[in-house]
Formats: sequence, structure tokens, C-alpha cells
Amino acid sequence: MPTQLHPVPAPDADPPVLVAGGPFTAVELQAMEHDGVLRRLIAGAYVPVQCREAPELRARGLASILAPRLVHRTVVGRLTAAWVYGCAGTPDVPVLLVDGSRRISTLRASHRLLVHEVYFGPFDVVELAGVKVTSPLRTAVDLAIHSEDGVSVPVLRRMLAQPRLGLTVGLVARGLDALPRQPHLARARRVVARVAGAPAS
Repeated sequence: MPTQLHPVPAPDADPPVLVAGGPFTAVELQAMEHDGVLRRLIAGAYVPVQCREAPELRARGLASILAPRLVHRTVVGRLTAAWVYGCAGTPDVPVLLVDGSRRISTLRASHRLLVHEVYFGPFDVVELAGVKVTSPLRTAVDLAIHSEDGVSVPVLRRMLAQPRLGLTVGLVARGLDALPRQPHLARARRVVARVAGAPAS
């Protein structure tokens, strides 16, 4: 059962996320973006330009461009999860994770998505605005293992700088130590050492 992150209070509760067809066309949404009324949140999802972004809003924006079955059956992960937390750029191709016990073939619905089959621990998933996202710790560990150093190091530093995420270098290092042996584990430890500004052991 996903745990729940404490939401950040926002002055504009639940600002609308607009996508083509409800009630505006894609052309109308693009025109309002051009006029400075809306801004693009991700892909074809727009929000009023004055609303403050928060993880819950980004999660809702991502959900608005995904098929409902994907929202229900997958977990937002890796750099896309880091984007939800406000620590990475908007993803061109969202990354979704599916538990290894599920059939992944039925979820390969679009060339605009990357879907990876993984295994989750009991505390690896949180819920934001009804969307399942890898926890900050699982996200940090995944980034250290699966992303290139030039990408993962600045993103991890931004995650560590957000008190709300509850991360420390030591916690991420212990998360890596808890993993079984795998090919990229040594490199991931070097990434964490770089983030900490210390030489790798």
C-alpha cells in the first residue's frame, strides 16, 4: 500500500490541469500559452500561468496525459519521479515502472513512454494526488544506479537540498548498501561520493 507524502499547502488548491478536448482544443490551449494565460506543464497538459507548481500538481499533470490503466498499474520513477519532486527537468519521455509480478507486455502502449519492470520494497512507493511515485529514497537510489553521472549528480544534489524529501547522503548510501550485488553498484557509490563532495572509497 503506497504511503502518503504530506502535501505542501498551496494558496490555489487544486488548480485545473487542461488537456485537449476538455473543454479546449489543442490549438486553443497553444494559443493561450502563447498569450501568457497558460503554461505547459508536460507534453499536452497546461496549467494557469499564475499557479504555483508543487509535486501534487506535476503528478496530476502527468496523469492527465496517460491512459487511466497506466496510472493505476504503474509507478512513476527515475528522472520522471525526480521531476515530480521538482528536482529535474520536464521529461520528454516519461519513465514508468511496473512491478515484476505483473505482465509488462500489455503496458507497452506508446513509443512516448519508457516502461521498466522492477521489484519494489514495502516503502518504495508513495502516493501524490492519486498517482503512485517512487519514494524520494528509491528515486535517489535508482538515479545513482541507472542514470549517467552528468545527469544524476546535479539531480541528486537538488533532491538532497529539499528538506521535505527527508534525504541525506548517508541515507542514500545505506539504500545502495542494502541492494543485492549488481553491475552498476560500484559506479552508483562513486556518484553518491561525488554528490557528497568526498572521494569514493
